[in-house]
Amino acid sequence: MGAGPLTRQLPAALRTRRDVFEGLDRWAAASVRATADEAAVVVMASSSGGLLWALGDVDQLERLVPDVLVGHGPGLRWATVPRAVRLPDDALASAGVERRTAWDRFTADVAPREQPGEDAVVALDPVRDGDAIGVCLELANPGTHARPGAAADEAWWGVRDGHGLVGVLAAATRPGPTAPTVHLHGLGVVPAARGRGIGAALAAAATRRALSAGAPWVSLSMYADNVHARRVYDALGFRVDVENVGYGPPGTARP
Repeated sequence: MGAGPLTRQLPAALRTRRDVFEGLDRWAAASVRATADEAAVVVMASSSGGLLWALGDVDQLERLVPDVLVGHGPGLRWATVPRAVRLPDDALASAGVERRTAWDRFTADVAPREQPGEDAVVALDPVRDGDAIGVCLELANPGTHARPGAAADEAWWGVRDGHGLVGVLAAATRPGPTAPTVHLHGLGVVPAARGRGIGAALAAAATRRALSAGAPWVSLSMYADNVHARRVYDALGFRVDVENVGYGPPGTARP
């Protein structure tokens, strides 16, 4: 897949980043508001307010982002900024946002070792199994936006026991440099089934399937304070690409 309009606006140092490739569709209508040799600040309008994405060198972003925040003013819906970037309170206040959450983005390009319980992972039909997936997510991961039927979802995976689905995971396609990549999301294991390695089995099976089908890498994101998930993903061969902070209006959640 060739570089799109967004990548042509970015400094050359950022154009081959994995998160840039994956963001081409979601940020197709964005404009680059500020750049330096190794950093850029991208802003896009949305129905609920502006979205800002800062990426690249920390020192350069500490100079660029405050001016963009002040220039945007009130009405910013969300800002994604590398966690090491220090932003002045007055610049955040001018855009009406405060720190809301922190998360890390991981990728893997080598298939993980087979995990115990992986033989129980099965492909799910988002139509036939849609209600059961929804019930599982309400118990296992109520904060996720993942639900069956999303256009980008390539597959849903699950593990069943005698009571129904006890764990689920979605795999969505995103742009890549030569072929679509796969982003894992919506991972959830019901409380009664935790501690049995179901999450690791789901992530390993989905990652191996995606890489064997030609995806150049598999990505996922997790909240930075989720120590258990970090151990699981480290063991599966995922490595951190970017450490982010999200800023939004008081009381908002990550979009």
